[in-house]
Amino acid sequence: AMACLCSRVAPLGLWDPVASTSGIRKVPSPNGPDAVAAVDISTRSFAGTATSEPELLLDWALGENLRNKWDHPDRVKHLGWILRVVIGMALRAGQNRAVFLGLTDNGEPGAAITVRFLPRKPNATFEVCRNLTEMCCRAGFPAFDATNGMSRRVEAADDALENLHRKHARAADTYVQLMAVAPEHQGQRLCSKLMRAVCLVADAKNLPARLETSGAKNVAVYEKFGFKTVERVTVRDPGDKNALAFDHFDAMVRVPSQVPA
Repeated sequence: AMACLCSRVAPLGLWDPVASTSGIRKVPSPNGPDAVAAVDISTRSFAGTATSEPELLLDWALGENLRNKWDHPDRVKHLGWILRVVIGMALRAGQNRAVFLGLTDNGEPGAAITVRFLPRKPNATFEVCRNLTEMCCRAGFPAFDATNGMSRRVEAADDALENLHRKHARAADTYVQLMAVAPEHQGQRLCSKLMRAVCLVADAKNLPARLETSGAKNVAVYEKFGFKTVERVTVRDPGDKNALAFDHFDAMVRVPSQVPA
């Protein structure tokens, strides 16, 4: 089964139109400054600041001890580990996956997107093996705080994401795994540049596109590109039934040919 999965790869040159778009650069390898920039941008975007919203589900998972503590080193440490694993896997996974940087007017990386072509519904066992390989060989294992429930909330968030991912995956589709804009470059249409390029690839191949996101603000952003919410779930702390739950985690799907205006 694994050999069959590995043999079904993205159409040759699938992501080339994204890479050739003005103001976008493909990250060429898991080593080097562009890979470092992709992780740094994603980490700082997801961590948030006093004036830029964090990734809300992961913010919930970090817990009350780190909420609104924008400069606390543990925010960056924990989120950085997650994003190193995800981006590292994407850059080592062959032509099905890719990471692109959105460049500012002066050529500086200001946004990053991680995308994936799925030729069939995802194989959970295969993904677990990839995760373990990335952790064992490169990123190391996480140091989430078990005393305040952080580790179990992170696991609950990951389970919710994987459940939505498997449930709404089509026979073949494009998947936006991560979309991040550095706090200092938000409002410069870098997200729009990257998302439009990916949507055009999906349209050209007549493929639906999918993503998961959290919070009303992000949902409204992706609706502009033709994505629609197909399911919203509540994520709960499995170890504390009285703890605050996170109730705005959405799976969104975009059908092909809905080219954004």
